[in-house]
Amino acid sequence: MNKISTQNSLRKQAAFLLILLTVFICSSVHAAEISGVNFNEFYQDQGINMRLQGTGLKTMLFFKAFVAGYYTNMVKESDPLGDFPKRIEVEYFVNISGRQLNNYTIERMKVNISKVQFDHIKEQVKIMGEYFVDLRVGDRFSLTYIPGVGTKFAHNGHLIGVIRDRDFARALFSVWIGEKPFDNQLKRQIIGLANSRGDKNVY
Repeated sequence: MNKISTQNSLRKQAAFLLILLTVFICSSVHAAEISGVNFNEFYQDQGINMRLQGTGLKTMLFFKAFVAGYYTNMVKESDPLGDFPKRIEVEYFVNISGRQLNNYTIERMKVNISKVQFDHIKEQVKIMGEYFVDLRVGDRFSLTYIPGVGTKFAHNGHLIGVIRDRDFARALFSVWIGEKPFDNQLKRQIIGLANSRGDKNVY
């Protein structure tokens, strides 16, 4: 084999390896797609790796409202609201004000916890109202709980604030995955107990 043929062969091998690497990176970055929205397979915070458990679509009056994904580092948990890392990530198809989000969240918290429990976290709930920002179509909002750190509120990847209270975190996540979530079917989808509508998992 002459020098030119050898160089051509090496170029082809390099191109093939580049294609394989690109495919691997793309498949690793996006674990699931639902209604055109991608969710990564893993999320890392404070050195803790959490894996996407499931995704779900919320509709209202036949219109898409948002899609959500749930992450945790637990394979199986007897208590979804236990003291372990967890994350809810949401992308919106509609505009919604921070005030609306805050009021609805408080309303659903009260359904899941007692008055005594709610009174215990009143100060944290007051702070929460400052962290729910106005959201526009395409915005992504997340709630991430890390034991010993607290619940992080983030908008489009930018940290807004942290509330350092375990009982508050339990009440907040109960809105999504508690005994009386605002949408039981959505809860089952994001924790991986039911298939999402229109999603494409690529694990």
